Amino acid sequence: MCSLRNSVAAIALLATSFFARAQEPDTVATFNLDKSVITEEYNKPLVLNSRGISGQINTDKMAKIPAILGTPDPIRFVRLLPSVQLNTELDAGVYMQGSEHSHTLLSQEGVPIYGAGHMMGFFSAFNSPHYSGMKYATSSGQEGRIGGMIDMQLADTVARKLSLDASIGLLSAQATVDVPMGKSSIKISARRTYIDLLFGGMLRYEDNAMTYNFTDANITWTWKPTRNDRITVDLFGGMDMGLFTGVGLIENMDMKWYNALGAVHWNHYFPEATLKQTVYYTTAGMDPKLRAFGVYGRLQSYIMDAGYRAKFHWKNWDFGARFSAYRTQPQNPYTEGHFNDARNNGGIPIEDALAAAVNAEYSRNLGYWLSFKAGIGADWYLSPQRKNYWGVTPEVSLVADLLEGGKIDFTYGIKRQNLFQTGLTSSGLPSEFWVLAGDIQDPQWAHCFSLAYNNSFWDQMLSVSTEVYYKQLYNQLEYIGSLMDMYTGNYSLETSTLRGNGRAYGFNIMIQKQKGRFTGWISYALARSLRTFVNDIHGQEFTSAHERRHELDIVATYDFGRFDVGATFVMASGTPYTRPTSFYVVGSRMVCTYGPYNAENLPPYAKMDISANWYIRKGPRLTHGLNFSMYNVLGRQNAVGYGLHYNEENQTYCFRPTRIIIRFLPSLSYFLKF
Repeated sequence: MCSLRNSVAAIALLATSFFARAQEPDTVATFNLDKSVITEEYNKPLVLNSRGISGQINTDKMAKIPAILGTPDPIRFVRLLPSVQLNTELDAGVYMQGSEHSHTLLSQEGVPIYGAGHMMGFFSAFNSPHYSGMKYATSSGQEGRIGGMIDMQLADTVARKLSLDASIGLLSAQATVDVPMGKSSIKISARRTYIDLLFGGMLRYEDNAMTYNFTDANITWTWKPTRNDRITVDLFGGMDMGLFTGVGLIENMDMKWYNALGAVHWNHYFPEATLKQTVYYTTAGMDPKLRAFGVYGRLQSYIMDAGYRAKFHWKNWDFGARFSAYRTQPQNPYTEGHFNDARNNGGIPIEDALAAAVNAEYSRNLGYWLSFKAGIGADWYLSPQRKNYWGVTPEVSLVADLLEGGKIDFTYGIKRQNLFQTGLTSSGLPSEFWVLAGDIQDPQWAHCFSLAYNNSFWDQMLSVSTEVYYKQLYNQLEYIGSLMDMYTGNYSLETSTLRGNGRAYGFNIMIQKQKGRFTGWISYALARSLRTFVNDIHGQEFTSAHERRHELDIVATYDFGRFDVGATFVMASGTPYTRPTSFYVVGSRMVCTYGPYNAENLPPYAKMDISANWYIRKGPRLTHGLNFSMYNVLGRQNAVGYGLHYNEENQTYCFRPTRIIIRFLPSLSYFLKF
């Protein structure tokens, strides 16, 4: 009898999924399902890999993973996947499979987010309760990036009841409220940190205290004017402010950086097709001010991107179009002071450019176990110097579904990108900036190959996801400038960058326990990222500055019912750097000499975080409780860079690793959901 009830429930659930295609997006169907079916729904895995290390994140379960603020952070979570390389605490980059951070598209419902990191990597700009899900992929497809993508997805339905998701703790406070208004609803999220109040003495860069806070907010209005239309107005803004005093040779550093987004999405649902259109404006910038060597300096930069995107899906066809108008201010240093009696008044010009692309894709089953997907795009780019660039972006994927034997997916494509991001990547400062392709370097492009395998065992209890990849990169750019160049007035963008080609290859594997009280995964990544820059000094292949050759990630959670616990452990190779061998002073000018480019590596990185949630009440209508988390429970002082340091006591200089010291940073917060 139980089996019959399960069968009827399964048929009802299948029928709901089938007829939902003909219904309007917000239609709600209710069935009384057997408890075992509901349990199966709750047993959905935290990470659902559908192609290699690409798929969907179950944001509802993300709260079990340790987080600094006591609330889950999507970007810090993604960095636990083997396809994403670990970075240092003061680096907000997302490096996927040997690519640069700028090769990864970080987006909110398809709209690019620039500067998506608070505190340069400690926290991301995404407040997870505001989103319905997160999609990630090691390939961005036809999105104008040569790497992968992470897309935060907004709810696709109008809210039917008032809901609240809030938490307040020792480090931060956040709240998300969803208010129904008939045919529309509005969701508002806000977040604020106050780390300095209780833990200011625990945040240290070397032996010096850090003062830091950030604020961000989201507003999303969803309106359903007709059965077949949905309009969404989405707004986002964030601001970071920090102050460092006595950081190495820097006397003080006053930091400020921001990002913002505004978008209007219109989805229209035809009987057999869907049209999605978006008009948007997105921007990010920074304005850090520093004083070092008795000289005042400022490193202002920003990017603006306004555009239109459209996607049309009909049967086995997908069509797309996009247009962007860019304006960037590359890093524009201004200095004044007595150092070398020189001034650097910037003078780096503002850049404007246009870009457009169209694409088409067709998919079809070739037989019982074989299917393919093929597409092609055409790109146009008008550089700031009014030079036209054209290119095609073909992509083909062949999938063999072996049923119990798993799924094998081979993909090849040509990717193109018109944006570069560069700057003082290893300094730990908010000094990364965007540059448009043109005189400094032609648009980037790459050949991308990958072979992926996915399979599940023991009634979906265990899954294995692997991917082998190779990328041949062209027209790459790497920053070799230093703060010294800016303070002595010798800075120029052309002489501070290397130009050349590169390649990236590696292997990812992830073994995940998907169901039951105990869930988690073990993953390993082998990644090489190499560059070849040809000039008077560099003429051979070098390791890129962000490479971590080996990385091991362990994630574990256990649900006891009334409370759950989680832990993460990461161990990785140290990133490369160029070791200074000596320095000398000529007059009032300091000159450094360096060894082979990126020939040294920082010490290996290791960190463990833990957390626990205690539910005072846990139910479908009301959930509230306490979260406790501990960041860096091992108390390890990991190096974030390598540079020149001054010893005031002995009045001597030395070169050594630079470390950010956060020992046992605890967080206690109260959370409430209804």
